[in-house]
Amino acid sequence: MYPMKLKPVYDKTIWANDRLTTMRGMEEKGMGTCWEISAHPHAKNVILNGEYAGKTLDELIQADPQSILGEKQLHQMLRLAYLDAREDLSIQVHPYDEYARAHENDEGKTESWYILEADKGATLVAGTTASDAAVIKAAVENDQVEDYVRKVEVEAGDFVCINAGMLHALGKGILALEIGQNSNTTYRFYDYHRKDANGRERELHIDKSFDVADFGLHCNKVATPFTDADTTQEKLLVDRREFSVRLVDVAGSYVLPQDEKRFYCLSNVSADCVLRYQGEELPFAFTENIFVPAGCADIEICGKARVLVSFVR
Repeated sequence: MYPMKLKPVYDKTIWANDRLTTMRGMEEKGMGTCWEISAHPHAKNVILNGEYAGKTLDELIQADPQSILGEKQLHQMLRLAYLDAREDLSIQVHPYDEYARAHENDEGKTESWYILEADKGATLVAGTTASDAAVIKAAVENDQVEDYVRKVEVEAGDFVCINAGMLHALGKGILALEIGQNSNTTYRFYDYHRKDANGRERELHIDKSFDVADFGLHCNKVATPFTDADTTQEKLLVDRREFSVRLVDVAGSYVLPQDEKRFYCLSNVSADCVLRYQGEELPFAFTENIFVPAGCADIEICGKARVLVSFVR
């Protein structure tokens, strides 16, 4: 096995910016979501390099789960995607595992966001200022939802973890990498009364939102300012049952240890570098994400770059 580059899957959205596609030299506009690593039915990424080029990651998992996932199961697979927001995303909530499996034939969705770029003063929603569901229900009935959301100002390098059940929304002017569970289930709670291309407001999912929401949940950001250190620095950003994310500021080299028990997802969030493995080199460009199967030999990241290492412990 070897580190795999995957073909991104882009989704047009009503709130999209063009930061990511511009960075990548693309002419396409309005691509708000870009699925980078996924084996979810909504977006099955195709492998671009090596022996398995042309196959989907999902096909590889089905054919040889041990070599791809190690000791992990398909429901523990991670999903990585970029969110590129010109306008605020809807205020929304994701279900936890049991509810999603019972009602949506999907996994729950705890997720995290790493902020690549943010306009000055940009904010995201992470929880509410009232924990009483009756208060929030009255706010919905009186069209006062915006009065009860908890906003967090963010800048490049910040990281937040969004629990399933937490009301949240990415704000306008932010480009974020989303790392989370293998799910595509979202309940839209409030959408600012904006209209789609046909002049209609988008559907809300109020009943299901109240089924799964915990209005006592909120989160704080983890700041990770860039440094110019001469040695490689590591920081564990989140360590949960669902996933862990380690930030590595590579200064020269960093060896990703392998024990064949788990897969890794590598995200380059700062500058071009190179992966070395089994006597070969693989360019690893800024904004690229690479899937490392459990059966892959040790990988060395070479250069000066910030890389997020996502895995299930």
